[in-house]
Amino acid sequence: MHDAQLRRPLLAVVALVALTAAASAVAVEAPTLPIAKRQALRAPGPWCGGLLWRQMTFSDADRRKVVLAPAETTIADIAEFPPPRRIRASRGTAFQRHVWRMHAVIDRYRIASNGEIVLILFSINTGQYMNAYLPNPSCLSNRSRRRGDILAARQAIVGHCPSVTTAWQLLGATVEIAGVGFWNPTSRTRGALRNGAELRPVTDLQIDTGCGMPR
Repeated sequence: MHDAQLRRPLLAVVALVALTAAASAVAVEAPTLPIAKRQALRAPGPWCGGLLWRQMTFSDADRRKVVLAPAETTIADIAEFPPPRRIRASRGTAFQRHVWRMHAVIDRYRIASNGEIVLILFSINTGQYMNAYLPNPSCLSNRSRRRGDILAARQAIVGHCPSVTTAWQLLGATVEIAGVGFWNPTSRTRGALRNGAELRPVTDLQIDTGCGMPR
């Protein structure tokens, strides 16, 4: 009887040590999961967030205010648009409430850490650059306006051009491109206009020459 009473606390201690060791093993092993697997466990993931994320995926509260019929423009024209004093989640400027279309050269492109494909557009006529973005398909939702067109625009690049990587790649393809006006709070990214104006998201992209298309 006395031996049995002594063994009970000992068994409890052994069980506690075992549980602690198992928890430690899980804590140590979790960070070693492959990046792709860790991202797959997220729903939908931290790359689909931020103050302006809804605008970037055309799923914001003001998306119905955007005129879908494209207005013809140039990089030079967009460079002259005055940026707002404060950039908000609402579409407070005419630039943000229109789809804009232009003829341009995709100078180079890459895939960003949030899954967007970044295009640096170039104007042969004026030598100016600006940025356009193809959203991460995982970040689009049923709320996203023109979702099918946005996906088709991305497919035009990934289906015809060399595989996109995280490093900048020169491309030189001439395109007809359309996208929603977007103000980026920073204009320090490569290829950015000084006023921060971008096409984001791109809603249409047709390759004229380059990426295997006939000249």
